[in-house]
Amino acid sequence: MDEDDGALLSAWAAGDGEAGSRLFIRHYRTVYRFFANKLSSLATVEDLVQQCFLAGVEARARYRGDASFRTFLLSIARNLLLKHLRDRHKDQPIDSDEISLADCGLGVSTIIGIQREQQILLTALRRIPIDSQVALEMTYWEQMSGKEIAAVLGETEPAIRGRLRKAKLELRGAVEALARTPEEISSTIDGLERWADGLRDYWDAGR
Repeated sequence: MDEDDGALLSAWAAGDGEAGSRLFIRHYRTVYRFFANKLSSLATVEDLVQQCFLAGVEARARYRGDASFRTFLLSIARNLLLKHLRDRHKDQPIDSDEISLADCGLGVSTIIGIQREQQILLTALRRIPIDSQVALEMTYWEQMSGKEIAAVLGETEPAIRGRLRKAKLELRGAVEALARTPEEISSTIDGLERWADGLRDYWDAGR
């Protein structure tokens, strides 16, 4: 049976490099996906992924096992993303409940090899508030529960249910602004889970 994340983390912190490797491999794709859809620089993505795992070791005393280690890591990843944005925009307040990645100048370039609807979805996600984007990605890409998303965003489960309803409306508005035809709007929104799965596969294939 695989060792649980807590045991691997403790062993890694104690100097067991093999335990660290297993923990890294187990969660690498999740953390990579988190940053890859938000930042255009591959070097920055890789750097923040490394920072996230190192921060996970440094913060191991706070990990009590009452939430999954994946949730713990994504909470760290979100904090690192916001710190990165604040460091880049020292003269601009970064409120993740109000500001989007597009507001921070982080648009998405055309990616070769994905469907038009996937390109619309990628761009639309970057046009809604950061925490709305995070909540939707965790729902559709990571299949996380409301409780887990609440732990990442530091909110209650009822608040997350409300956030997800609002985020879906925000996403629809962004899609409507980007789509060229009513058919594209319908195809993107109605096939949201399918297109999201395709994007997840796209990021995973790149790793």
